[in-house]
Amino acid sequence: MSLQSPLLQLVTRFYKRERDPDRAAQVWNEFDQNRHYAEYAARCRAAFQRSPAPAADAGLAQHGFTYLRALDHAASMDLTAELMARHQPQLLKKDSRHLEGFRPPGQQWMLALLDRMLTGQVDAAIAAHFGSEYLVHWAALSLTRAAKQQESVSFRWHCDKGPSTHLKLIVYLNPTTTHGGNTEFMPRDDTMAVARHGYLFGWSKTRTGDVRHLSRLAGRPLSTQLVERDAGEAVLFEPGRVLHRGITPTRGPRLTATLCLLPSPVPWRRACEAGVMSDLAVDEKWHDDALDFLAGLQGRLAGAPAAS
Repeated sequence: MSLQSPLLQLVTRFYKRERDPDRAAQVWNEFDQNRHYAEYAARCRAAFQRSPAPAADAGLAQHGFTYLRALDHAASMDLTAELMARHQPQLLKKDSRHLEGFRPPGQQWMLALLDRMLTGQVDAAIAAHFGSEYLVHWAALSLTRAAKQQESVSFRWHCDKGPSTHLKLIVYLNPTTTHGGNTEFMPRDDTMAVARHGYLFGWSKTRTGDVRHLSRLAGRPLSTQLVERDAGEAVLFEPGRVLHRGITPTRGPRLTATLCLLPSPVPWRRACEAGVMSDLAVDEKWHDDALDFLAGLQGRLAGAPAAS
């Protein structure tokens, strides 16, 4: 048997690492076990007091995403006009030049907006999925400018790193039909077929926008879903378990409000008023230890200093 050249060995080593079928499980284990997010979620479920408990959303349970309305059309368009006329776009996430948008004018302004979005069917779907109350880990009012293609790798097929039990809510503040932008999703079962072949959480530069490539990896046809959204309509999904990709707007700016949601031992408003919402511009994306975060939240709720 002939020996591989050093260059071929190097290429093969990195190729195998990029297509590591164990990587997805390792990423989920890092957050769920090593950072204690699984135990954190269990403690939140144990504290759940709603009666009767809300019914599970069929789409979220079956596919990992569901379509809802979070704001009425007029309120959403008013918010779009306010943001574009009165606020200056800026970068929202540290160490990133791709996430542009608007900083909320203040906590009360943000609370008022969340009060309008996290009600009714949206609230019930989130609480039912977690089996607990929930909190807003971070929120982003994003602006995506029209372009033939975007530099951000978020516009290629990917899952987000993080605990298994977290959700994202994307609220489209202006209609997708006016700008052409959107988000496309792959159901959870099809995503897991791709995960078994090592695509998830690989190098950002190897992400693809071609579902045919992913179908070849999975060894079977894969389905995707892309639904036009009116102003105020939303999608709620499991970002760590469902492959998704942004669709670039081509006819005008796309404005969205994106919420990252975690289980909570108390309703979201109490948690928010306790000051636990992260700021993507200054904070790390995830807590080093979810149980330390829980202790800090409980301390703030009790009026004691938060745990460091």
